[in-house]
Amino acid sequence: MTVRFQTLGPLRLRQDGTEIPAGRPQQQAVLAALLAARGRPLTTTQLLHAVWGEDDEHWPSHPKRALATHIYRIRQLPGFSADFTPHLSPDFTPGLSSGFSSGFSSGFSPGGACAALLQAGEGYRLSVEAGAVDMHRFDDAVQAAAAARRKGDPDGAHALLTQGLALWKGPALDGVPGPLAERIRQRLAASRTAALEARLSIDMARGRHAEVLPEIAALAEDPDASGQVLALLVLALFRSGRRDEACSVFERARDRAEELGLDPAPELERAHRDVLGSPAAPARSGPHGPVRPCHLPPDIGDFTGRTTETALLQEALTPGGTAVRRPVVVHGAAGTGKTTLAVHVAHQLRDLYPDGQLYAALTGSDALPGLPGRVLAAFIRALGEDVPGDEAAMTAAYQAALDGRRVMVVLDDVRDLDAVRPLIPRQPGCAAVVTGRALTGLLPDAQWLALGTFSPEDALGLLVRTLGASRVEAEPDAARALVEACRRHPALLRATAARLAARPHWSVASMVDRVTGWVTG
Repeated sequence: MTVRFQTLGPLRLRQDGTEIPAGRPQQQAVLAALLAARGRPLTTTQLLHAVWGEDDEHWPSHPKRALATHIYRIRQLPGFSADFTPHLSPDFTPGLSSGFSSGFSSGFSPGGACAALLQAGEGYRLSVEAGAVDMHRFDDAVQAAAAARRKGDPDGAHALLTQGLALWKGPALDGVPGPLAERIRQRLAASRTAALEARLSIDMARGRHAEVLPEIAALAEDPDASGQVLALLVLALFRSGRRDEACSVFERARDRAEELGLDPAPELERAHRDVLGSPAAPARSGPHGPVRPCHLPPDIGDFTGRTTETALLQEALTPGGTAVRRPVVVHGAAGTGKTTLAVHVAHQLRDLYPDGQLYAALTGSDALPGLPGRVLAAFIRALGEDVPGDEAAMTAAYQAALDGRRVMVVLDDVRDLDAVRPLIPRQPGCAAVVTGRALTGLLPDAQWLALGTFSPEDALGLLVRTLGASRVEAEPDAARALVEACRRHPALLRATAARLAARPHWSVASMVDRVTGWVTG
C-alpha cells in the first residue's frame, strides 16, 4: 500500500493511484501543518495557531475538542495506522536524492501502512514514507540543484529543477485555510519562482534562448515579475536578433521603477549593458558574426514512436560532402504529428547545424502574411543582415547570408510549395524540412516522407508514457481497445490519454466507451 500527499496544488491523497478525499477544510489545515513539520512533533497550541490563528477570539468554543476531532478523522483515512514501522529493503539508501525519487514503495512492506499520526507529548507528529510528500521532494530538489550548481554541474542542476517544477499542479495548498497554510503558500511560491528562474538561466547559458523565450515572456507579463525574469527576457530577445524589443523591455521597466522612485534591478541593468555593449548588428562582428538564431519551438518531452520515420528524416537531413541537401517534405493528414516529428528531429540535429535553426509557421496563427517576402525579411534579420527593398534582392541576400554557414530551416504547415522555393537553402552546409497537408505546387528534387496513423506498438507506447506502465498493464485489453477506438490517430490518442491521466479514478475501459461515443456520435 502506497500513500502519496499532493500539496503543490489542492491538498490530495492518493493510495495506490486512487484519490482519497482529504476531508473538510480545517481538517486539511491540520494535516497540512503536520506534513510541513516533516515528522517533527507539534504541540496542541501550535496546531491551534496553525488552523485558527493566535487570537483565541477566533477559535471555536471548544478548540481542543475540535482539534481532537480532526486528528481522529485524519487517522481514519486509508493508509494511516496507529503505528508506523517501515520495513527497509536491503537496497534502500537514505540521503537527499532518495527523498526525491518517485518510487520508494520497494523500501516498505506492501501490507504495512505508510503514514501514522502519533501522539507526541502534548501534541502530535505525522510519520510518512520518505518521498511521499511532494513539497518535501520539491524542496529537496531545489537544495540538490543548488549544490550541483556550486559543484559546476549545470546539467545535473537543470534535471533536478525540471523534475521538481514538474510536481506543481497549481498554487500550493490551494483552498486550505489557516495562517500557517498561507505562510507555506507564500514560501513555496517564492521558492518555485526562484527555481524557475534558475532553470531558465541554465537554459539561457546553454544557448536555448529561442526555446525558452515564450516561457520567459509569459512570466514577464506578471506586473510583479522580478528583475531576473526581465533580465532574462532582455537577453533572450537580443540573442534572437530582436534588439529593439530587448531595449524596449528595459525602458518600460526603468519607467515603472522611476514612477516608484527606484532604480531598475541590478541584474536588469547588467543585461541592458550587455546589449548596449554589443555591436549594433551583432551578426556582423565577423564575416558572419556570432548570431546563431534558434527559432525552433520546444521539443515535445514525451515524444513516442515514429522510429522508422525519425531515422529516415535524420538520414535525409544529416550533412555530408559538398552536395546540396535535398529538402524533405513531411506530409500527412491533420493531427498525424508532422510538426512534432520535424521539430523533434531538428532539435536532435542542432549540433550538426551550429549556425542556427530558422523556423516559420506559414499558415497557422503565427503566420507572417505576404509570403515569401515577410518570411525572407524575418530570416535575413535573424541572420544579422540588412534587408533589401524588393523580393528578388531579398532572395539573393538570404542565400548570400547562408553561404558558408550550416543552418537548418523548418517551414511548417505549408500549403503552396511554389511559394516557399525562395526560402529553401541552396548552400551545401544547410538543410530544409517542409511540413504540410493538401500540398499544391512543386518543390524540385525534394524527398517525400508520408506520415499516417501510429502502429499498434507506438500507440500503446504513448499510453504507457502518459498513463504509466502499471495502469496500462492493469487493463491490457482495454488499452488495446482504446488505441483502436482512437483509430491510432496521434492527436486524438494524445488528447484522450491526457484526459485519462488527469482522472486517475477513471478506468481505461470507461474511456473506451466515451471515445467510441465521440467518434461515432
